[in-house]
Amino acid sequence: MKFKIGLVISGVSFLLTIFFFLIFKIVFPGLKIALSYQLIFFLFLAGALSWGVFDHKSPLFGHNFWRGSKKQPVMSLTFDDGPTEPYTSAILRILNQYRVKATFFVLGQKVELYPDSLKKIAADGHEIGNHGYSHEVLPLKSPAKIRSEIKKTEKLIISLSGQKPELFRAPHGWKGPWLKKTVQKSGYELVSWTTGVWDTDRPGEQVIINRSLKAFKNGAILLFHDGRGLEKNPDCHQLVAALPVIIESALSQGYRLETISRLIEISRLKLGSHLE
Repeated sequence: MKFKIGLVISGVSFLLTIFFFLIFKIVFPGLKIALSYQLIFFLFLAGALSWGVFDHKSPLFGHNFWRGSKKQPVMSLTFDDGPTEPYTSAILRILNQYRVKATFFVLGQKVELYPDSLKKIAADGHEIGNHGYSHEVLPLKSPAKIRSEIKKTEKLIISLSGQKPELFRAPHGWKGPWLKKTVQKSGYELVSWTTGVWDTDRPGEQVIINRSLKAFKNGAILLFHDGRGLEKNPDCHQLVAALPVIIESALSQGYRLETISRLIEISRLKLGSHLE
């Protein structure tokens, strides 16, 4: 899929390059532009579009919330691609043991498989975010298809928890030019993350711990997974084993662990007081 998106980006960049230099020729008919400059312009466009699509922090296609206030010792732990058992329940037990709250970005198809897990997330007071229904990447999807992905999962979450989610995280964090507006019109805030620890690669418990500890900073949003896309039997045991150490380290360093919505609230309150 990444290759297909890359081909589309190349095609769009090529057409834009032709269009730009045709306009340039009409406005300045006497000037000739070397092929090398046209190639540089094409590469610049392709690079900019790729940055906008694949970099989850890029504001090119609209701002998304990926870090909280740098002045507050608060972080968010987030879990994507669930619920998946027995891992979601194990993570919930650990979070409850340390009395911290997290945000779970759930997939609609996984909610259909594990409805009781979704209910448990809500009952334990954690935040539920929308991660789409099928984990399809969205840069080449139409606004109608994006809305369908959002609304199908939203209906499931509401029916099982009684809560309407307010946050949307795109699969892989990939964005297209109409994602931000479509998400907003659907009643959501678009969010991503500060650091992903790549726990789905199963690099080992200690590697997950080390990557997480290096990511600690004010306002950080850490990306973990209690599933792996729509895999039927993902292996998340390394994260489950690493999570107590990660939480203990954060708390011992004076960090508070909150949901993303709380992180957003703290960040905006801080901004408001600064503006006053």
